[in-house]
Amino acid sequence: MFMKPLAIALPLLFAGLASCDKAKQAVEAARVKMGGVTDPDAPASPGGEVAPTYSPQVDSAAEGVRFRRDLSFPSQLKVRVSELTKFKNVRIVSKSELGHEATTYTGSWELVGSIDRQSQRVTLAIEKSGEVLELPKGEEKAGAAAPPKKTMPAMGGGAAGTRIVFEHGPKGWQSPASKGPVEFGNLLLERSLLPALPDLLVAEGVLARTQWFSSTRRWIGGDKFVLDGASMELLFPGRSSGTITLTYEAAEALEGHPCGRFAVEGDVTLKGNVSLGGEASDREMTIKSGRIWCSLIHPLILREELETVQTVTKESGKGGPSLRIQGAIDRVVTRQWKP
Repeated sequence: MFMKPLAIALPLLFAGLASCDKAKQAVEAARVKMGGVTDPDAPASPGGEVAPTYSPQVDSAAEGVRFRRDLSFPSQLKVRVSELTKFKNVRIVSKSELGHEATTYTGSWELVGSIDRQSQRVTLAIEKSGEVLELPKGEEKAGAAAPPKKTMPAMGGGAAGTRIVFEHGPKGWQSPASKGPVEFGNLLLERSLLPALPDLLVAEGVLARTQWFSSTRRWIGGDKFVLDGASMELLFPGRSSGTITLTYEAAEALEGHPCGRFAVEGDVTLKGNVSLGGEASDREMTIKSGRIWCSLIHPLILREELETVQTVTKESGKGGPSLRIQGAIDRVVTRQWKP
């Protein structure tokens, strides 16, 4: 049956269980969104003019553009991260004490969160997390239309509504002692993120990437750059391996921020990859096609559009439940970066 295996498998993929109230909020948010009401904070499409604040900092000449590394990276900033992941007839296999089950799934998942950095203190909040529900055809503009019957259980996908704080000190990143009752969802997310927090903050643009383009090279359309070995961290901070080819296309602004746009293809293996929602997994990924938007003034990536074929595995410890997802997975990540 379809519902039973998903009820076991998908909560493993998206850690954390949503409360009834949060599940209702997620359904209502999806209904309103799909009914035609736009999110005023949603990221804008690429293009437009570079903001006057950034224009003087862009190093562009007839020979091409240069990715700067000499500017001081801000210690106070806020990043709003929007992720949309589309699963296309993927195969899901789950194993637990209840047995072995397999099914297929097609659908979309959304996660929206923000990270506020104030020097050595970081506050992370999850705004939205869960399945994107679609209204039946003919009802897209009917604001009062009820959402269709869901094909999977409501899920927290990183504990929507949670808010946690980390501080950096002599022992690295730590969670400050709580002065009141501890929310269980906050505690779960905190424990999931803390071991991988430095890599996560780099990936989301809160800290500068250590692997970046040469500060002396100028880029024009068609220039290529191959990532392998340590340079893989330019695109995938953390434990990654493989070979990725970047092909420079053009300079393009994202909400006024000057970027260089690259086409992306290749293969990558990720070990212990942790998402913003606290989900840990291993991934074997082939990037069939994609694009990334890299800042021209700081070592950070502001947008990713990837069409992939992946094998995603998640283990819950020796003898615990396990999950494997295989198939086509498309992902769009936008980071609204504001110092």
